[in-house]
Amino acid sequence: MGTNVAQSVIRETESHSARDYRRRTYHLALAYAALFLGSIAGLGLLLWQAQLYITLAQRSNVETLTLAFLFIFFGYLVFLSAGGAWGAAQIAYYELLARAGVGRTEVERRKAQRRRGSPPPSVALNAVLEHAERPHQPFPLAIGDDAGPAGRLIIDGAEIKHVDGLGSGSNSLMAFFVHQVNALLQERGEAGDLDIVAWKKIDDELTEQYLGLVRFARNLERQLGAAELWPKRTLTDEDCRRLERQLAQVCPALRNEALLPDWEYAAQHQLPLIPEPLGLVSLQRTEQRVDPLASMGCAVIVVLAALVVLALLIAFPPWVPGK
Repeated sequence: MGTNVAQSVIRETESHSARDYRRRTYHLALAYAALFLGSIAGLGLLLWQAQLYITLAQRSNVETLTLAFLFIFFGYLVFLSAGGAWGAAQIAYYELLARAGVGRTEVERRKAQRRRGSPPPSVALNAVLEHAERPHQPFPLAIGDDAGPAGRLIIDGAEIKHVDGLGSGSNSLMAFFVHQVNALLQERGEAGDLDIVAWKKIDDELTEQYLGLVRFARNLERQLGAAELWPKRTLTDEDCRRLERQLAQVCPALRNEALLPDWEYAAQHQLPLIPEPLGLVSLQRTEQRVDPLASMGCAVIVVLAALVVLALLIAFPPWVPGK
């Protein structure tokens, strides 16, 4: 249960279907815009009511540096979210173009005019994925629609790589792809337990170590003529064509995603059972990847909570001694 929640809410937010993927991109753009505007509003409140906040801090035995912290906090988030807010504005602009009568295909072609050349992202799977008719060989899956190509997925054993993608490529696309493969395997009555276990953009050393071990097992399997030394899943030509059709459905969302910053990080959460200053026992959990929507969404919640507190202090000033 805990693993499913972590995967759905933290690592692979809204990536189970093309509709989910499109909605995730819009939600991510909205989160960046809300974070940027909310931080600007926080700075505005602090500057507008600076005298009130300083007076409350001094007369209520609250450290005045708290206000300085909030000012730096909001300023940092403005800087952090500026690129995402600009990307959200571009997404809104292209949506308005489409609604104004410009053909959807033409709008998608304009969005596709993005820089290329950054190292392609890749992930490692818990099992080898092979083509039934070409075992031990890498095979590509095209990503594209009527507006043009959006790269290719290269499947090479336990490695999936997004090459020639828009912007810096997409880890979320590969999470979406794995979900589609699992659904296809389950329809065939096979175990749909394929999962991403390492992300090269986040930890390249761990990913290369794992993939090196998989390559060793595959080479040994070839030399021995064994059937399966590493867990294996296979795809047919019909499976590949179906997956390409599903990948084509997320091309518009991929072009929107390329307009937004690429925040790919791991996360660590620590929960002290006995709080400081003792801190004798604490729980800790590490996630290899946090979807940008999850991280930016948490930041938006924190900013909105801070704004509510600042606004309430203005609307209902508390009584303090000497006031």
